[in-house]
Parts: sequence; C-alpha cells; structure tokens
Amino acid sequence: GLPISVGKLDLYVAAAGFHPEKVLPIVIDVGTDNEELLADPSYMGLRQKRVRGDRYFAIMDEFVRAVTGRWPQAVLQFEDFQTDAAFA
Repeated sequence: GLPISVGKLDLYVAAAGFHPEKVLPIVIDVGTDNEELLADPSYMGLRQKRVRGDRYFAIMDEFVRAVTGRWPQAVLQFEDFQTDAAFA
C-alpha cells in the first residue's frame, strides 16, 4: 500500500540523496479478489475483481510509457506485485 511506497521514498531521500520534492508515491489500484473488502462500505479501493493477464499488463505498460515519456530520467520502483505478475 501507500505506506510502503512512502517509506521506500524516505529511504531514497535519506540514504541515496534524492531530493524530497522530486519523489512521488503512486498506487495503481487494479481491484481485489477479497470478498470482505468488496462488501465493506468503508473500503476505499476499486470495487471490482482484480484485473489480471493481458489487461493487467496493458495497464502497467501504459503507466510506464506515460511516466517515461514525460520524465525520461525517472526511476520507477515497484512494490507488492503478486507472484504471477512479478515473474511474468
């Protein structure tokens, strides 16, 4: 989630010298298969089954193209991929 992203950016700022105004945590919500979350009225995530397969990779590819097209020197750090997506 977002706390992991923020914590990783804190590490980049403190240990790697990244300027704090030059980092941005981003969460790409592609849904969940957790039925309890989908039924929870206070759940703030995308209320749909988790996107998988080619559609998932198309979303990720579009994100990477957009970021690197706008900021060619950007460093992208990905966290919390499910195993089936991390090793695809």
